[in-house]
Amino acid sequence: MPGARTVLRRITNLGGAASYDDVQHYFADHLTDPIPTSRIGGTLTSIKAVQRRIAPDSTAPLLQRDERARLYRIDDALVAGLTRAFAMADARPDLLRGRTPSP
Repeated sequence: MPGARTVLRRITNLGGAASYDDVQHYFADHLTDPIPTSRIGGTLTSIKAVQRRIAPDSTAPLLQRDERARLYRIDDALVAGLTRAFAMADARPDLLRGRTPSP
């Protein structure tokens, strides 16, 4: 789903934890990647759906949810790896799927 990578990056930048409301409010008025408040839940769910398609069955969820607290969390070890991956994507945007190198 569009915006899933941006939401994952936002949670990673926050140290791996964010509330649903924080994510929703941040992207509602985002200048470059706005996500309507009515669509943020689907965007967060799509992260889990993608992992289910590409990861082994025994893999722990990348994005863990505490439904009562409405908190989304990423394990610390995964936060470090995602931070490196996002830094690499910033340095080499041509490595991202769907993007072609600039001339």
